Amino acid sequence: MLRHELESRNHSHEVTDTRFATREELERIHAPEYIEQVIDRYLSNEWDGARPDLAMLASQFVGGTLVALEALLSGRARTAIHFPGAKHHAQYDFSSGFCVFNDFAIAADIATKDYGLRVAIYDFDGHHGDGTENLTAENSKILTLSVHEYGIFPGTGDTSSPEKNVFNVPLTDKKSTFEVGKGDDGLGKGFSEFLHVARNFKPDLIMVAAGADGHREDPLTNLTYSEEEMILQGALLRRFYPEIPILIGGAGGYQPDTFTPSIWAGYSANVAASLGWQSFTEKRK
Repeated sequence: MLRHELESRNHSHEVTDTRFATREELERIHAPEYIEQVIDRYLSNEWDGARPDLAMLASQFVGGTLVALEALLSGRARTAIHFPGAKHHAQYDFSSGFCVFNDFAIAADIATKDYGLRVAIYDFDGHHGDGTENLTAENSKILTLSVHEYGIFPGTGDTSSPEKNVFNVPLTDKKSTFEVGKGDDGLGKGFSEFLHVARNFKPDLIMVAAGADGHREDPLTNLTYSEEEMILQGALLRRFYPEIPILIGGAGGYQPDTFTPSIWAGYSANVAASLGWQSFTEKRK
């Protein structure tokens, strides 16, 4: 059974069961006919034939993120972690890049429209968070910033649209006035840009697609991040935002027995580190 972790108010850690997403929750972001295709007919262009097991897993990935969101909104946790979350390539009416339903877009839609919060989404997965960007760009209470490798799948994310709170930091092989190089310096510049735009945006909730596939040994990117730099960003994010609820999804990572779980664990542990904070519900009173 999929589970996720919460850092509770007394600074202990709680492991909580996930659930399936409801059809109504999925319809906040996805086309009804697409949901029917996946949930009722078990079909997706991400797999061959009818696969009820994978269809239910896709629904559970969303449900886990929403359980994590509920814990943050209730004030029961300051940090919520759901590693199967952040399926950032999923689009309105089709699957893409191993992503079937866009759990971050759904969670951000709930947080902004049902709770009136401002949500900043920071995505440092090696690939552009195109689905999350596309599905949230028209919501003025959502900011997205994706730092990713230029030119690889899905081939988007070269430009930003500040008027829509959409920001991209594509990392290239060459450093110039208009380009940011790869490696730890590039990741650091992407994170600095997120802090800059988020300061002006003033989020009430931060969501992080903490993809581990930018690591220097990951087979799907050429970003050459170090594990140390990726993990350090978790501590820096919490230092800049000591009180704001943060939800973490794992996004991509293709070293399942080595660096991927190590980066996820280290980054999340740093975000969850206690630096002194009020509960979210107390702050809002």
